[in-house]
Amino acid sequence: MKKLLKGLMVAALALTLCACSSSDDTETDTEVVTITVAVSPDYAPYESLDTDGETIVGFDADMVALFPSYINTDETTYEFEWYNMSFDNIVTQIQAGQADVGISGFTYSEDRKVAWSDPYLGTAQVAVVAADSDIETVDDLKGKTIAAQSGATGEEAAKSIEDANVVSVSNVQEIFTSLTSGQYDAVVVDSGVAQNYADAQGFKILDEVLLDEKNYIIAQEGNDEMIELMNTCIAQFLASDDYAELCEKWGLTALEE
Repeated sequence: MKKLLKGLMVAALALTLCACSSSDDTETDTEVVTITVAVSPDYAPYESLDTDGETIVGFDADMVALFPSYINTDETTYEFEWYNMSFDNIVTQIQAGQADVGISGFTYSEDRKVAWSDPYLGTAQVAVVAADSDIETVDDLKGKTIAAQSGATGEEAAKSIEDANVVSVSNVQEIFTSLTSGQYDAVVVDSGVAQNYADAQGFKILDEVLLDEKNYIIAQEGNDEMIELMNTCIAQFLASDDYAELCEKWGLTALEE
């Protein structure tokens, strides 16, 4: 198999060959293929950094940790390496071939000129307000100041609210910190992210869904080989017992059958 990545943000990325002895003392080379993953680790429960600030944890991290078991063969071993960046930079890095895939709670947008995998989760864009806010419905958001992550479909959903003053912020953690301080009237994010912050900090999620969506893995347009590989992983993941367990563990929505 040809090497899947020609270059990233490192000086050089080489494939390593490991010698394995067979019973007749002949040697067989096993190709180790490194798949680079662009991620924005500020989007719990999809992905965030652990308390040490070094390891990516979350649903996507647990999912990807299972992928090698689905696709490794006697001839090829796959390894996944994470590269942290802001969410609004992931698509451009993918388009430029600087990362193989983007896995960061992506929802479909035709404006993103990338290749899309099969979906692996269900989600929605929802509005979140402070616990003591007098905002009760989406109608109440008209003319309000609303924050959303730049480059995310939540930004599009926020802009669909009549007369809303939409502020784009690159980091979701900063969005919720500013919501706490009263800088914004509301924020628009994925339902799983909203529930994570509501549970931890007491925010209120409005009942009405702004946009129904699904989550996907992205790759460079034309990289059919990578998308096929990701779809193979996703299909086996969805069919496994691990899928339901991880959805429950991280409080995310399984795809409807």
